[in-house]
Amino acid sequence: MLRPLTIASVLLVALLAGCGGSATKEEFREDALAARNETDAGLAQIVQATSVDDLLARMRIAASRVRAASTDLGDADAPDDLEDARDALARRLLALSGEIVKTVETLELFPDQAALTSALNFEEWNAVQAELTKLRALGVAVPLLERHKPEPVRQ
Repeated sequence: MLRPLTIASVLLVALLAGCGGSATKEEFREDALAARNETDAGLAQIVQATSVDDLLARMRIAASRVRAASTDLGDADAPDDLEDARDALARRLLALSGEIVKTVETLELFPDQAALTSALNFEEWNAVQAELTKLRALGVAVPLLERHKPEPVRQ
């Protein structure tokens, strides 16, 4: 017959076994890839802007999509040995989202400069790339973000 303390110990061990990284590396790769793809899609649509107002609206959308990707990735299960990498990438995605928002706020303050803007560079984009590179080194095959530019206008 099991004593109450033994039953409690078995239940505690069972609960603890369910915590932590129960995802496989492939399952985590799918979550990381989804976050990467959502981020890339958000950034890609910025270059299709046709006016300053459209640019700012598209940047807000991109920031929202990147923030959602960060949240989804942060909530995703990961193998124990990849939890730190997951958290680092989620933090960098959130920082990229914040940087995009700050850029929108700055461009709103200087609309004449916004009209002259021909390219945008985000420092956090580089940090996200570095985290994706680290994931690849850990055996999680997730491509880097793309560089996006508008399609040439045909005359």
